Amino acid sequence: MFKKSFITGFLLLSILIGFSLSYARPFKTPEEQRDTEKKYDKKKILMDAVMKIDTSDEFLTIPSDYPDIKDFDVAKTAPRIDFAVVQGLDPWYLPTFDSKTGGIYGGWGDVTKGPDACFYFSIGNHMSHSGTAYIHKYDPATKTQSIVVDLQKTVGYSNEVFGDGKFHGDPDIGPGGDMWLLSFFGPGPDSKDLSTTYKGSWLIRYNIFTGETENLGIPLEGESWPYHAYDWQRGLLFGVGALNNYVIAYDTQERRMVYGASPPKNITWYERGVLLDRDTGIIYTTDSKTYPGEGLADRYRGDQCLVSYKRRNNTFTIMNAKVPPNPVTGKTSAMRAHTKIKDDEGAFWCCDVSGAMFRFFPAEDRTEPVGVNWGKEGKYLANMCFSPKKRYIYYLPGADTNAYTYGTPVVQYDTRTGKKKVLAFLNDFYLEKYGYSPGGTYGIELDENGESLFFYTNGCFTTKELKSGYGRPAIFHVHIPESERKE
Repeated sequence: MFKKSFITGFLLLSILIGFSLSYARPFKTPEEQRDTEKKYDKKKILMDAVMKIDTSDEFLTIPSDYPDIKDFDVAKTAPRIDFAVVQGLDPWYLPTFDSKTGGIYGGWGDVTKGPDACFYFSIGNHMSHSGTAYIHKYDPATKTQSIVVDLQKTVGYSNEVFGDGKFHGDPDIGPGGDMWLLSFFGPGPDSKDLSTTYKGSWLIRYNIFTGETENLGIPLEGESWPYHAYDWQRGLLFGVGALNNYVIAYDTQERRMVYGASPPKNITWYERGVLLDRDTGIIYTTDSKTYPGEGLADRYRGDQCLVSYKRRNNTFTIMNAKVPPNPVTGKTSAMRAHTKIKDDEGAFWCCDVSGAMFRFFPAEDRTEPVGVNWGKEGKYLANMCFSPKKRYIYYLPGADTNAYTYGTPVVQYDTRTGKKKVLAFLNDFYLEKYGYSPGGTYGIELDENGESLFFYTNGCFTTKELKSGYGRPAIFHVHIPESERKE
């Protein structure tokens, strides 16, 4: 039963995602990647950990070939941006990518700023055998980066057995420095892996102050974890599985599983949605059945009701609130991105998979449509964050690495006026100066003072004609001019 459900779930997942990464890598072999990077790395920065510091009016120039509606403002003062390619990845060049074995470096999770004032994010190799994922640390005080967690080394599996190739959730960090992680596969396991070595994905604890990394084993056999959040106030790690519609609630203080199964009431917990209300401890998502579809927004059908989980008595509730339809297309899809805190009226600001923005009032069990996050119909977005006084929301539309097609804009959204302002268009400047195209990101974090925005990008060394894609992640630290962020 375990093997059958695991394989069935993986096959469905494969249909849904269509192995989209297989055509998002702009090179076919490691030799081609090496030659491409050597050719287009204009400043020889590929293996240089020193942060490059730039400010330019070109950041404020709308690309000449911009393809969509221009319903946005552009900042008057350009930011200062620190930039470098992610270092320390081993091996530097991965094997040829395919749907069964994987082989592509990228980031798929959020960014967290820890109580040590450093930023943390994950990069994985998206492989099956030899699969591993890293937690990277960036120290803005010293402008240095380092790898602090290596999944394969922590667990201890060899290159000959199946291993997870991603940390895909939120690397949340408590005040004491603990980060709790659930791993996620890249390509899924085949029948041989399931019958021999692979039983499921891993639970890891890392402490940023002591450097201790602890392998706590496989918490729930037969499941792999694309998303999770850590509630340090209540000592709870909540994760959602990709294969069997399982969710897990794990007590990080007592180190025991509180819940590990499919939700009741025929709820399908959206596998990319874990909205933790830190005020109440209640966790939300959308009830999202998945189907084969041409685009992300077409894969989630039905009413997209909000659902919740409360730890006491493991209470799951189907709410009255629903994700509003996209105001342009009229379609409804799953809630994907959200602010981590509520505004002063008690609402989380959210985006669905299509890029439709809305507000969610958990205490009132209702939603309110807002508009779209970018362009005529909206863009796929994974994370967004509030400014300190909650006037602005920051995000990079185009998490699926398509952001380069409209300039890779860094957006500041004004919740008072509904206006979007671009702080910088990244793609043309970095492509022209360094030969690097930042394709998009799944993770961003604003510092506590609202002065700078940190994110990684999935991108590569390339040309405008060759386009962008996964393969060579980089980090950006955008220092926002004071005149552009007054609240």
